[in-house]
Amino acid sequence: MKTPAAPALPDTPAKLLRAVKASRDRAAAEDVEMMRLGVHWADLHLADPEHAEACFTSPKTFAGEGSPSIDEFCVPEFATMLGRTNDSAGRFLTECVEVAYRLPRLWGAVQAGLVAGWRARVIAQTTLDLTLEAATYVDEQVFWCANRLTPSALGRVVDEARVRHMPEAVEKALEKSADKRNVTFDTQQVSFDGTMHLEADLEIPDALALREAVASGAEHLAKLGSTDTVDGRRATALGDLARRQLTLGFDDEDSSAVETSKPPAPATPVTQIVIYAHLSADAITGLDGTGSGTGEALCARVEQAGQRLLSVEQVRAWCGRPDAAVAVKPVIDLRERLETKGYTPTAAMRDYVVVRDGTCVFPWCGRNARHGDIDHVVPYDHDHPDRGGQTSTDNLAALCRRHHRLKTKGRWRYRMTEPGVFEWTSPLGWTYRRDHTGSRCTGRAWPEPGSGSGTAGSDQQYDRPDLRPPDQ
Repeated sequence: MKTPAAPALPDTPAKLLRAVKASRDRAAAEDVEMMRLGVHWADLHLADPEHAEACFTSPKTFAGEGSPSIDEFCVPEFATMLGRTNDSAGRFLTECVEVAYRLPRLWGAVQAGLVAGWRARVIAQTTLDLTLEAATYVDEQVFWCANRLTPSALGRVVDEARVRHMPEAVEKALEKSADKRNVTFDTQQVSFDGTMHLEADLEIPDALALREAVASGAEHLAKLGSTDTVDGRRATALGDLARRQLTLGFDDEDSSAVETSKPPAPATPVTQIVIYAHLSADAITGLDGTGSGTGEALCARVEQAGQRLLSVEQVRAWCGRPDAAVAVKPVIDLRERLETKGYTPTAAMRDYVVVRDGTCVFPWCGRNARHGDIDHVVPYDHDHPDRGGQTSTDNLAALCRRHHRLKTKGRWRYRMTEPGVFEWTSPLGWTYRRDHTGSRCTGRAWPEPGSGSGTAGSDQQYDRPDLRPPDQ
């Protein structure tokens, strides 16, 4: 199939600027239309808490006080059609519902083209936890100037709304925020070169002491001949502080009884790094005598760092450090089929599924499989085990708790067509494929109501009993 030629670009700066403005206007209009569709999608899935179980719904109030209860199981259908994660689509729907139901003046300005949709959603993020009276106050103050409102000005309006209409909540928030100290390690945002992000809020004396210790350590490394950059030496010095503390430990009541003349014990590893590698441990460490000349390519993932892939040079460098214990798990042969009697998979089977799938296998979900559930694709029959799905690696898949619940109660169905390849069918009949390359929509499992036929291949899918449409 021949790819159609792209339209010619404007040949003068003036024409190009007019094209830019036209493109921007179209994008802004489409953004508002998507918000309207999101609000209407929520309106079509208002939940009745009294009949939740009967209609497979799970009521959830997306936005703030005064917004309606919505069936939370409607979010995955919307998210997969957009090609977004459940969290991302849920946030979008939440912001749309917040604007439409609790900020009506702002919503009117958006639909009239006076306020950009994204600006309205930014405002909605700040009003979600306000009472209806406080949200109404914000709406009255900002709807007419939302396009000119700076973040600091918006913050002042929201703070004033809290003070005017939520004095008790303000007092509690002040008490809760008295201690803002924290140390956060982001294990999901890990670089290929083996770095991890850290951020901290410390008391001033502690922060200054840490700064001096890191600077001193970096200077010492430079004197020892380190060729790293200043930032690199500072990062290494911070790690040295942690390893030194773990090696020394803390004083205890028996410390005075220790003989001072006794020679210090040799340094022992204080950090354990768990790696799943599709390569022999000897090839990694070079103990097989072939070193890097084996020509083998390493595929290794760090267990504590979001399953991040590593280069062979990085792993070898870690293996050579006396302070780090690198545990290389045995190579898992994904071509092998594992099976067990009963319902619970063995530890080896769980490792197999986690390594094969990597993340939850629901379309566009990226949650680490290590922290999720192992699901029987074909349900296990506890009353008649010989009739239900087997506990075997070709009938097990990794699902996060949210999507495990969605599959169990939300009328989503899926099957494994080959190891690591899954076909999902939504309650409305849309089909999605998830494999090692990612997720994509593949059409429909049955024709849409009122249409004569579905997409190519839908008739064949429709003949499958497991993909017949639910009763309308």
